[in-house]
Amino acid sequence: MPTKSSSRSFIAPIRHREQQILTRYQERRIRQTFPFLDLPAELRLWIYDLCIDVTTAQKLLERYYQKLKDTTNIKGVKAPLIYSKCPTILRINRQIFAEASIFVPKRSLTFNHGLLDLLTVKDFVPESLLRNVSTITIDDSGHPLFKENILAASWMGYVTLIEQLAEILEPGHRLKQLTISLTSDELVPHVKTCWTATYSCGFRDTLRRACDALRTIRGVGNVTLVGFPQPLALELKVRMQSTRATFLTIPRELRDMIYAKTLDWSDISQQLVRTLADWTDKSQKPPYPKRSTPTVLLLNHQIHDEAVAVLHAKPLTIICPADHNMKMQAQVPNLLHFITRDTLRNVRHLSLKLESWEWIYSIDFLLPAFVATAQRTTQLTSVHLHFNDTLKTRFLADIRQRYPDNTLHTTLTGFTRIRGLSSVTFSGDLPSCYTVPLARIMQTPAHVGVAALPKLMALSPAGEIVDADDD
Repeated sequence: MPTKSSSRSFIAPIRHREQQILTRYQERRIRQTFPFLDLPAELRLWIYDLCIDVTTAQKLLERYYQKLKDTTNIKGVKAPLIYSKCPTILRINRQIFAEASIFVPKRSLTFNHGLLDLLTVKDFVPESLLRNVSTITIDDSGHPLFKENILAASWMGYVTLIEQLAEILEPGHRLKQLTISLTSDELVPHVKTCWTATYSCGFRDTLRRACDALRTIRGVGNVTLVGFPQPLALELKVRMQSTRATFLTIPRELRDMIYAKTLDWSDISQQLVRTLADWTDKSQKPPYPKRSTPTVLLLNHQIHDEAVAVLHAKPLTIICPADHNMKMQAQVPNLLHFITRDTLRNVRHLSLKLESWEWIYSIDFLLPAFVATAQRTTQLTSVHLHFNDTLKTRFLADIRQRYPDNTLHTTLTGFTRIRGLSSVTFSGDLPSCYTVPLARIMQTPAHVGVAALPKLMALSPAGEIVDADDD
């Protein structure tokens, strides 16, 4: 027979780690509840149609305005506390949300009054609802309710409503119909008669302000403006029904011109100069800039693909300046801190301008990225190398040396691993007996064997041409 304490455990809920465990009674009640999703789809849709109601707030406002119609002091009537919220039916689970949300674009919102002293339209109609309904109608049927002493306040309520709706709808919406109807005898004369008058009219001037706000709304299926001056109504209708111009609606030729101005990987030459200027303590590592992806490549897939095509057609020009104050080979900056290997593999046209001999050591960092292997390919099709060497005269004056010397030759042979290019050119201090065969090697397909490649030749101090590989 169970003890008193044990029997109590079957009746009262037990708390464990601050979480309530269901009792058998509670569990039985839950199981007896009919699962909503077991209803036929037709019945669920009927329930959704009843639950997606957008008129509740309007009814509350109507009662509020009925209290205002006979007063001379608007502030004396307390405004209702209305807070917009998402319909509960849309917050249960994803399936119910997907099924019920299709009714939102079928709803229509009607405003018979302006906003008077209320805060914003978002206080009683959610922004998401305003952007997803198919129809919005604003009429002045509520305006005649008010006495003459608050007609101006009522009109300002309409202007405020239009401005706030324009601000919400400007980023995007699903409107198929927008109607603004001004038929009240207290308003129409101010709109039509005073529109071209030279005297001051507060109603007319505030309407112009509202029209400026309406011009920001684009892409409405159909716009109907009643009571507006005919030229103004036609201009607004055409503009609001037109599709908003976006960057991707610009002709491709113009977009390519913009891409060309916003993208240029040769900017690393400027970054290199700035880094050398900021590198005052040569005992420390160079202050390399932080690499980042250009913003235009992060916008969307289409813009990325178009911009990359323009970028890849541009030559990568790296200018290594003569003025650098470097004393040792170890101080030569690693150019891969300015551009990544993955980016280099997409370069089609490479131009290297080494204004002093020390920069020859930087080639060791770059060339491996352009060598095609079984695991990766390169897009490189043309190379130009300009090399200024202040040591050339010294080497040619020493009978024990040749030019290019062993160190320079060892580095330049890295170019022989880049094959199949369509164009290779050299300028500067390198002798033609060396650059001509090197260019031929780089233009030879990769499958051609080493035995069929030309020899790289060097220039001796006596002016003779010798094999660059001979010791």
